[in-house]
Amino acid sequence: MIIEQIRKRAIYHSAMFSVSLTLLLLLAGCVMLKPESPQPAEPADKSPSGIEDVGRGFVINETANMDESARNDFEEAVLLLNGESYDRAIEILEKLVQSSPDVTAPYIDLGIAYQHTGDNEKAANQYKNALTIFPGHPVACNQYGLLLRKEGKFDEARNIFEQALAGYPGYYPVHRNLGILYDLYLNDPEKALEHYEIYYGYVPEDEKVKIWIADLRIRLGLDQ
Repeated sequence: MIIEQIRKRAIYHSAMFSVSLTLLLLLAGCVMLKPESPQPAEPADKSPSGIEDVGRGFVINETANMDESARNDFEEAVLLLNGESYDRAIEILEKLVQSSPDVTAPYIDLGIAYQHTGDNEKAANQYKNALTIFPGHPVACNQYGLLLRKEGKFDEARNIFEQALAGYPGYYPVHRNLGILYDLYLNDPEKALEHYEIYYGYVPEDEKVKIWIADLRIRLGLDQ
């Protein structure tokens, strides 16, 4: 019972983006907000080269039309999101997606903001917009998959998570969330264990996942 309660309280693992002039280093899982609370992304620069896996992070290369004023506005929106001022963040982000329609991060953060206000339909649309610009974007897939999972659309959530992993198998937050999906909602402990173990290989300090792995191995008769 205790293990099950811990697992059900599993928090979202997203990512924090740090911006430079031409590339963005994605440090997966390095910043977390409140439980069950997705995190803001920062703007990337888009190009056909997409995301390069560099171990415990990713370099995202894009060519973005976002001037200094827009970047300043985005930074303000991120601060507002972290301060839970979602309505004001939405106002700024809505303007940014109009002025910089080819940049993925404002769409992702707009989806997060709408999700916090309870408008899941608008949130889903923003994640879809980001994925239209950058198919398979792991952060957009992760956030959208979590939303679908929360809405009980488990097969759709699995497909979105797997879309991210097809292009970026080292993006370990998705392994954790897909493991939870298989474990709690799709009744597939073997698949759950597979993804938990992949995630744990990247993040061995995650004691919760260590417990989940031990529990599943006992349930599957792997540790007697």
